[in-house]
Amino acid sequence: MNKLTEIVKSWAISFNPTPGQKSLAEYRASVCDTCIFKKDHPILKYPICGDCKCPLSAKIFSPVPKSCPKNLWMA
Repeated sequence: MNKLTEIVKSWAISFNPTPGQKSLAEYRASVCDTCIFKKDHPILKYPICGDCKCPLSAKIFSPVPKSCPKNLWMA
């Protein structure tokens, strides 16, 4: 899956996740909350991945299992 497709699918899932997707996103968010790469967007002040610059509110819903650029998401 290319990056643009992944981003679009992540945003779409974030608006109406299944219970499984929501559970996975909650796990991923908990990992991101302790990650040293988590940053706030310098202008908009929402959390982003400091490595890939993706907004975490959608990134955690990625359908790609190894979407974390630091491979911190084990599930």
